[in-house]
This record gives sequence, C-alpha cells and structure tokens, in this order.
Amino acid sequence: MKKTLLFSSALLCLAFTACDKDNSSIENEEQVIPGAPTASQGVYVLTEGNFYTGVEGGLDVINFSTNTVNQSVFKTTNGRTLGDTPQCGVAYGSKIYLGTSVSNTIEIIDRLTWKSIKQIKVSEVTEGGQPYSMIAHNGKVYMSLYGGNLARLDTLTLSIDKVTPVGNNPDQIALYKNKIYVPISDGMNYPDVGKTAVVVDPQTMEVEHTFNTELNPSQFLVAGGHLFLLCKGLYGSIPSALYEVNDNYTLTETAKATLVAEYGDKVAIVNQPFVEAGEEPITEYKLYNVNSKQLTDWNIERPDYANSIYYDKEADCLLIASYIMSGQYPSYVLPGYINRYDKNGEHVVAKYELGSAGRASIFSLQK
Repeated sequence: MKKTLLFSSALLCLAFTACDKDNSSIENEEQVIPGAPTASQGVYVLTEGNFYTGVEGGLDVINFSTNTVNQSVFKTTNGRTLGDTPQCGVAYGSKIYLGTSVSNTIEIIDRLTWKSIKQIKVSEVTEGGQPYSMIAHNGKVYMSLYGGNLARLDTLTLSIDKVTPVGNNPDQIALYKNKIYVPISDGMNYPDVGKTAVVVDPQTMEVEHTFNTELNPSQFLVAGGHLFLLCKGLYGSIPSALYEVNDNYTLTETAKATLVAEYGDKVAIVNQPFVEAGEEPITEYKLYNVNSKQLTDWNIERPDYANSIYYDKEADCLLIASYIMSGQYPSYVLPGYINRYDKNGEHVVAKYELGSAGRASIFSLQK
C-alpha cells in the first residue's frame, strides 16, 4: 500500500489562532493535548502498519520545538485503532480527515485534541471504496477510492456528497489549475496495468478529459507551477520513471524514479529499483530543477530506505520517512523513522522514531 503526511509551520500558527475554512468552532483550542504543536513547529505522520502480519498503523505527532514524538495519538485519545491500513490524510480547517484502505472508513477527528468527531463507512455510501489519496480544496475533501471512484466530502455536513466513476484503481491525485488529475493505475490487474489518467472538474465532479500515460501511472504532483506524473512501470522489466505533463497532455520523461516529491522549484527524486535476492541494490538520489530542466545528483545524508518525502514550504523544512533494513531488504513490520534535514536539504538535524510500521504519509495543513 502507498501513502501519503505533515503540518506546515506558518500555516499551523494561523490555523491555531484564526477562523477555520470549514467554519467549524474553535472553542476547543484551550483543550489542546500537551505535546500537540501550538505555534508552527509540528507535523502529523500517518503510518499504515502491516495488515498481513497484524501490525496496526497509527497517527503520530512530532514536535520540532522539543524534538519529541507523541505516538499513536488517535488510539490513546479514542481507545481504539484507526482500522486496517491507514492510507491517506489531510488537515483542513479545524479537522483532520483520515482514510483507511482495508477497513474502508474515513475518520474525521479534531485537529487539536485528536478526538473522533465522526466515522464514515464508505461501503454504506458507495461501492468501489477504499480511500487511497486525499486533497482539500474550497471547503471540500476529494479522495481517490481504489475501488474505482473519485469521491467528494463536504466539510460542513461531514458527508460524501458526490461520487464519480473514474476507472480501475485510481492512485495519488493532485490539484492543478483548478482541476483534479487522477492516475488510473489498474494496479490490481497486474501485469495488465493501466495507461490512462483523467481530469475531473471539482465543482461538477464530471470527467472532462482522458489521456494516455506510460505504464502504471501512480502519482500526480505539482512543483514550481508544473505538473508531473510518476509511472511505476513493471518492476524490473519496465522501470519506474517521472514525467512532466505537457499542455497537450503528452509526457516528457525527466528521470528514472520510484519515489518523488515537490521540493520548492525542484522535484526530489529517489530511484530504488527492485532487485532480486543476492543482487547489489542500486539507489540514486537526484534533484530535478523545474525551471532549468536540469537533473543533478543530490548529495544528501541518506536514510536506510526512503518511503515518503515531504517539503514544508513555510518552514523551508525537508523530511524523509524511512523503513529500517532487515538484511538486504527494508522491514515492513518494524517501526521506521523520519529524518529532518537542514536548510540545504543535505544533512540530518533531527531523527524521530515512529510508533508503527509501514509506509508513512506526511501531510500539511491546507487553507
């Protein structure tokens, strides 16, 4: 399972002291739990756990000011787990919206106290559930549902008000020029995976355009005002690569990549292709400059095995979540960690141990 998580600094400060975009009350601001970020220095990390071995995922909170981690805050606060395979999340207004893929639920919690406000069972709303990716925009939360749909949740009514079929196994979505771009991975149909993406109008929730991609499109992202698409290919036979999406919906390859993230006017790129047992692992770290179109080596202090990258624009802070290694391969059952880097994005200034195993999603507060 993939993931998507973290709190932007200046935005956090505003959100803790100003009116929320979803018009929710902020009377509970005096009830914030000790350890929660109070004035810009904090991040939220959602870990997916490992469903097959019974390792539960959870929500952790990192406080930059004290360099401490408050682990499993949802379970501690609410006395129950988030469910099987927490997959995606977004903080918006006074609330956090969390999607669990296997349990097929959306958990809505208070952003300051972490108390559950409402749980939505997606199967009661629509067929083709499994929350997989989330973004927030104009009072709505949009989510790809791996069962084949794009759903829209109204942050005032706290209910799903529209569901649109988009294709098999839509993956990580992005908002670009006021349109939602959805990669149709068809990942459950391996080896006959997908080669298309769709463009959806967020107001009408209608598919406006479908275009061809490279094999196994998995993640749209926006960097430096440009749109990019990561296509995962077919493991060793067809390598995973990052493409820039042109105005006419054609694709231009920028680099071989398995993990990508927006990093200001650059794209942070990690290429960790799959290797057979006994083969020497090959890992490359690159930076792609959106303006100059130049790809350069990234001289970063590397984690063990990166699984998520996040750049906090307001704090100018780069974070990389990592598995720990178990022999030649990363462990998917042992808790991982997050590295926080200096202003140059090269040296680790702090390391935070996570409370749960699995890939980490890092998400920021959105206006």
